[in-house]
Amino acid sequence: MIASLRISLTVPCERFDLELEWQTEEPALGLFGPSGAGKTTLLEALAGLRRGARGRIEVGGRTWLDTARGLRLPPEARRVGYVPQEILLFPH
Repeated sequence: MIASLRISLTVPCERFDLELEWQTEEPALGLFGPSGAGKTTLLEALAGLRRGARGRIEVGGRTWLDTARGLRLPPEARRVGYVPQEILLFPH
């Protein structure tokens, strides 16, 4: 359960830069939009898998990313489960 989520983020993409300012105290959330809108990019940034992400991510009062301070919590320390929708997730 998410106690709070605060995001101030810029993530460079191929065709555009994803920019997001958002915060919530809701315990659950859904993310939807058209193909190519940046949903996967945002999830990868939250999970710590997008190295080009700049800004700040705070979850439950704990800072995961703060590029102004040089803080970048590694993916394994974020305790986030992420399964991509790639068909070749398990090539065997």
